[in-house]
Formats: sequence, structure tokens, C-alpha cells
Amino acid sequence: MALTQQAITRLKPDAKPYEVRCDKLKGLLVRVQPSGTLSYVIQYARGKRITLGDARVLTLEQARTKAREILGQVATGGDPQEERKPKAGPLTLDKFLHDHYGPWQKTHHRRGDTEQRLRAAFPDLLGKPLTDVTPWLIEKHRKARKEAGTAETTINRDVVTLKAAMNRAVDWEFLDVNPLAPVKQLKTDRQGVIRYLDPAEERRLLAALDQLSDHRRLRPMVLVSMHTGLRWGELAALRWPDCDLGTRLLTVRGEGAKSKQTRYVPLNDTAHAALKSWADHCQAEAEAEAEAEADTVLDGLVFPGKAGVLDNVTKSWTSLLKTAGINDFRWHDLRHHFASRLVQNGVDLNTVRELMGHADIKMTLRYTHLAPEHRAAAVARIG
Repeated sequence: MALTQQAITRLKPDAKPYEVRCDKLKGLLVRVQPSGTLSYVIQYARGKRITLGDARVLTLEQARTKAREILGQVATGGDPQEERKPKAGPLTLDKFLHDHYGPWQKTHHRRGDTEQRLRAAFPDLLGKPLTDVTPWLIEKHRKARKEAGTAETTINRDVVTLKAAMNRAVDWEFLDVNPLAPVKQLKTDRQGVIRYLDPAEERRLLAALDQLSDHRRLRPMVLVSMHTGLRWGELAALRWPDCDLGTRLLTVRGEGAKSKQTRYVPLNDTAHAALKSWADHCQAEAEAEAEAEADTVLDGLVFPGKAGVLDNVTKSWTSLLKTAGINDFRWHDLRHHFASRLVQNGVDLNTVRELMGHADIKMTLRYTHLAPEHRAAAVARIG
């Protein structure tokens, strides 16, 4: 095929890597990885290759320019591959995270803190070359952390994160294969215990909320979370233009969602009333302060922090739970409470999945025990 800028944007990943060659410059090609990574590569002198860069960052013309420079060095008797070899030894995990994976992750992921997580979890591996990060080292690492009391789910999450970073190293051709590919997760109870409020706890929580001033920020935040199932990050990133109080619909935009997929969540009477009251308060407060742009207050964040996006409400949340006499209940459990109430009231699991924004129905299946009627009916047949 003729390699054009437009053609490159249409390239799709396949089960195996494949290459598309440029018809205007011999040796220049685009390599497409199963992960979706596209890289410009120049091939020269009996199969020698150099990766020029990410095809989603470099333009085709920029890649051709870099390729011509390399071919020019070859024509004058040089070996560009030798000149490009690092002088400071093999690529260590520390340098890979700092120079490559960390900057990429900050650009492509909302939270951008994966580099710090990996450094904190694997300090003993940072000085090792990527090729020396072996399954045996991971096994010793897991054993030490288990003995130190780290939860197996946390260990699994860290190892999965490291494996994902090593996959990127393969995509970017720092590694031929991922040495951690054979590593399996520790077996854990993936079902877990779903924490939600029983009716008495819910009544006490609502009573404690009613003791707050009507326009305290915590009250609408709790009620919206309980009745929409929004994650904390989704709630903190929620903007007034995405709250259609007329049609009673929230838009959770993909850039602020864990799944990166936009979804729409209807507002029931409780969530609608909480947001409407909060909107009226925000508007009245801005007008009372005679702000020049009071009419634009409802264009920003619904629950702003002092310096932009709200980080947490830990202090006020802990105080609220103490007043309500509720123990062992996290903010994220409000989301479990929302899903649990849906299932308990007969909502089908696929609708629950859509409302929760689960990418996989397996996540939603954790709530099936809350609707046990079909299981009871099944075993009753053999009674």
C-alpha cells in the first residue's frame, strides 16, 4: 500500500505485529504492535534496523528526514546503529521509568502516578537492567512482601503494573520479549465482601447529613454518590455543563472515567434535588459576594477544591461516620451501596453494569449474591 499520513492513522493492530513499507523511501517502514503502538523503523545494511520514533508523534515527513540522515551516514561508511548505542551501559529499570515510561504514562493516563508506585513497590529492582528483572526475582519480592504483611491483592496489583511497563519496553523495542510474561498472579479471593449500608445504617447516615447545614458541600456529594454510583475521581471531575437538571441526566466524560468511556447516568429524585439545591446555593453565594463573573459560576466544577479539583474530604467524612455510628465504611463503598440497592430491587445485571461503567460484566457479577432468588428457586426444585 502507498504509505501516507492518512493511511498511517487508519492502521489497526492485529493479533501479531506487522509492517507497512514506504513506497517512496526504500527501507522506511511502520511497525504495528498488537498493543496498538506504531513505530517508524529504518532498515539498512543487511537487515540492520533503527527505530525512529512513535508514528503517532512523528509525522511521515519527519520520519523520512530522519531516515535519510541515517542512510546518508551509511553511504559514507558509518554505522548509525553503533553510534546510537548507549555509552552508560544497559538500560536499567530506573532509567527506563525516568526517561521513557514515566513521561509516556503521564501523557496517556489520567492519574499519571504509576512511576512513583513502581518505584515505591520495587526499590530493589531499580538498578537492574531490564533483561535481569526475572520471574525468580519477582517470586522472591512477593515472598518478602507477604512476610512483611502486605496484602496479596496489593502485591498482585503492583506486579501487574510492572508487567505492563515491561510490555511497553517490548513495544518500544528496548526488549525482545517481556521476561515477566510467565509470572502469574497470586490466588486471592476476587469476590471479596461487598460493603454496603443496611437500612438502619442508611437511616443514621441520612440523619447525620440532615444535621449539616443545607448547603454544606458534603451533603450533596454523599447523596449524589449514593444515588449515581460515581467513583470519587468522576465526582471530583464533574462539571456543571455535564449536569442536565432539566432532563435529569449526568454525563460522565471518558477523559475523567476509569474505563475511558463516556456514560450517562439518570438522576433520581434524591440526586436531582441535592444537585439543584447545591446549584442554587453556589449561584446565590457568588451573587452575594458581588463577583464580576457570578453568572459563570455554573460553568465550572460542581465540587471544586481550594486549588482546583478536590483531593479528598477525609476529615469531614470521618466525622460524619462517627456521628452516624457507622464503622468500616469507605467513600468508595457508597458506589457499592448504589449497585447493591439496584440488584436488590431487581435491576438486571447488564443495566447495573452500564450504570456503574464496568468495562467487563465480571465486575458486576460480584453483586449477584444480593439477588439470590433464582438460586433458591433452583435448589428448591430438588427439595
